[in-house]
Amino acid sequence: MNSDRNLSSAVDFGLTLKRAQHVLAQRIDEVLRPHDLNLGLWAVLREVADQPGASASELARATFHTPQTLSGLLQRLQDRGLVDRSTGRGRIVDNHVTAAGHRTLAAVTPQAEAVIDNALAALEPAKRETFHRLLAEFADGLTGR
Repeated sequence: MNSDRNLSSAVDFGLTLKRAQHVLAQRIDEVLRPHDLNLGLWAVLREVADQPGASASELARATFHTPQTLSGLLQRLQDRGLVDRSTGRGRIVDNHVTAAGHRTLAAVTPQAEAVIDNALAALEPAKRETFHRLLAEFADGLTGR
């Protein structure tokens, strides 16, 4: 009987974590939508800005997307003039944020950060730090870091 309760507790934990991630992603999408972005596009645009010249495979790993999904996201960003893609190292395509992409990031990033700040406002500062540390430890444990 006790093992059933432990399983339920573990499942409840996982579902609660997923619910928090889902609601936060929805709220971020709401502030990005007027800029014709979503969380996936914004994450890729931010990563291209943080890693100028990064390849698609590097960006896929950094943004938790499959290479196929990332390819589509980069194409959408390029079509909107937010990312420039050019042949760089051999057959590898380098990715760079354009001036329009930098302006877009400057406009939307504070709005997305405000969503996260508002979500964390429910926690006292000391609890926020503890939550962040525990969540990082949990993620590192899952990835073997």
